[in-house]
Amino acid sequence: MIFNKDKISNEFSFCILVVKNESQSIIDNNFTNFKVLFHSMEINLPDHWSDFIKIFTKKHKEDIVYDVVRVFRTKEEIRERYDTHEFEEFLPEYIPVADDSAGQVAVISKNNKDTKVYLSSYGVLQKELLEVLDRDLMHWMQRKFPFDKVQHVLSDADIEKREKENSLLVQKVSLFPVITEFLKDPVCIEGLALPENYASVEHIYYFQDGYQYNSVENKVLARDVPGEFKPSWIVLASNYFADPFFIDLNEAKDGFPVYFAWHGQGNWKPVKVAENLTEFQNVLLQIQSVRFDKAGLIDYFDENIDLENPLWEEVYASIEEEEECVSNSIEAYEAMGSEVNLYITDIGPNKMKVIALLKREFGLSGSEALELSKKSKILFRTGYTQWLEYDRKQLEDLGAKVGFEALS
Repeated sequence: MIFNKDKISNEFSFCILVVKNESQSIIDNNFTNFKVLFHSMEINLPDHWSDFIKIFTKKHKEDIVYDVVRVFRTKEEIRERYDTHEFEEFLPEYIPVADDSAGQVAVISKNNKDTKVYLSSYGVLQKELLEVLDRDLMHWMQRKFPFDKVQHVLSDADIEKREKENSLLVQKVSLFPVITEFLKDPVCIEGLALPENYASVEHIYYFQDGYQYNSVENKVLARDVPGEFKPSWIVLASNYFADPFFIDLNEAKDGFPVYFAWHGQGNWKPVKVAENLTEFQNVLLQIQSVRFDKAGLIDYFDENIDLENPLWEEVYASIEEEEECVSNSIEAYEAMGSEVNLYITDIGPNKMKVIALLKREFGLSGSEALELSKKSKILFRTGYTQWLEYDRKQLEDLGAKVGFEALS
């Protein structure tokens, strides 16, 4: 039997080529399928992002906020940035949540226990280069999504001027017990665009930051012209969006009607929300007493509140949109703990770190924070014990000793 070597060689080569091509095709198909599967894998967003985005989308309808910041509103938007900038390869433990016009990106951890907002750059996604922007997304939103931590350095003259302004304002408000009592007995209500943050009488001027003046640019904002924040307006409280609740010091004879305005609208358009401070506080107490009883809240508003008022209309709409509370309202209320003051009773060994925290939290200068730290008892925050756990842990981690005191 005679074999044709060339024919056998060609056929053998052809078989090898076919096998090789089919193998490569299988590999290519599998790799393609893997990439499709990989990119279709859902990113598990932490719970605090979900809570934040619900409130953000109610507050902001536009795509770009504060001129340059784009907050990613959906999982799809986050997924697109995550894939485009190859987070899985370079920063796999983090998720992009917002960016600015300069290539900077704000990221959060996939770890549900880490609520911090970190700063990075699309060009250099490295974990070791991350910087903390804020303690959490909600607080970052309240501060209008800053992408830098540059602070204006105050001169000694500026610091002294602020101290004098604070002393003067403290003297003014102290003449009116209705104001001081309102501030000493705060009624904090979360989730309804109502007061959550209150000024302290001792540092009331610093609570005017962002309204009466801008501490970052070190300039006065208050002017007695239409659309501007008037010098006689004093902010006593704000909601989570930093929208202020304020009074006019010229209206003492009327018991200080309470006004509200939306922050960041370009000009200030006050809305009267109560005829006087006492009435406003009583309304807040009534709302607080049925906060977790949706039907009870709606009944109270239907019977007692002017729903044509823009603020109360918005609050009412928020109540209607809330899910029914599955637990008994009283049990849910009690689960929050009692309303208390959180005090620092000893700043501990890490003095400078605690002073830095006081400076940041109260908008104080370095010398003001230092003076405050010398007090034997420092009021740090007022609220329900459950809400103050983060602050308690933060202070104790810094070595400070803290204590709760129930509000009478």
